[in-house]
Amino acid sequence: MAMQEPLRLNIQSHDVMHALLSPLHSANTVVQSKAALTVAATACDVEARRELRHSGGLEPLVELLRSKDDEVRRHASWAVMVCASDEPTAAELCRLGALDILEEINLSVSRKNKFSEAAHNKLLNHHLSLKYSQTGYLSSSNIITDGVYDYGRINPGTKLLPLKDLCLQEPSDQRAILLVNSKSSDASPPPSTEDKSSDVGYGRSISSSSSLRRASKEKTK
Repeated sequence: MAMQEPLRLNIQSHDVMHALLSPLHSANTVVQSKAALTVAATACDVEARRELRHSGGLEPLVELLRSKDDEVRRHASWAVMVCASDEPTAAELCRLGALDILEEINLSVSRKNKFSEAAHNKLLNHHLSLKYSQTGYLSSSNIITDGVYDYGRINPGTKLLPLKDLCLQEPSDQRAILLVNSKSSDASPPPSTEDKSSDVGYGRSISSSSSLRRASKEKTK
C-alpha cells in the first residue's frame, strides 16, 4: 500500500512514524523486520524523515542493523538507505553509529547484502573525508565544503580520526593532510615567511587548498 503515493500520504497522516516506535523496539524478529520494511516504504519524503527523527525512531532502527537475523538486517539496511536521503537525517544516523555498523557488516561475506552496501555508500556521501580516504574518489554530485580533509588512503575497517584529534598529534613528515578552507584570506593574518604552505597548528602537516590547486595545475602540465 505504501508504494502508492496517495495511500502512503494517507498512512503518513495517521502519525505512522510515531506508531512504529514500539514495533522497532520489539524483541520479535518478524515484527522487527516488518517495522523496518515499513520505514523503508514510508520515509520517502523529507517530512516523514523529520517526523521519524524527532520521534526517536532512528536509534532503534540503527540497532536493528546489528541483528543476527538476515531479513531484519536487510530491511534495516534498506530503511537506513532511504532515510539517508537528506543531510539532517544522514548526520543523525552517522552520530548513532550507522556508518560504522554498516562498514563492519560489509566486511563480512555472510552478513552483507546489497542494501547494506547501498546504505553505506549513501551515508559516505555525507562524510566526504571518509569517502575519499576509503575509495580514492568523489563523484560529480559530491560538493566539497570547508572542513573536508584528505588524510590519505585507509583500509576498510580503519577508523578515520576527526580533524580535532589530528590537531593534537605531534608534527610528522610521514603524511601531509590536505584541508579544504575556502574562506577569504582577507579575514585572517598573512602567513609567516617561515611556513607558507603548511600550518603546523594542526599538529601534522596540513596543506591549504591553494597549495592543492597549484599541485593539481602542475600535474596537468
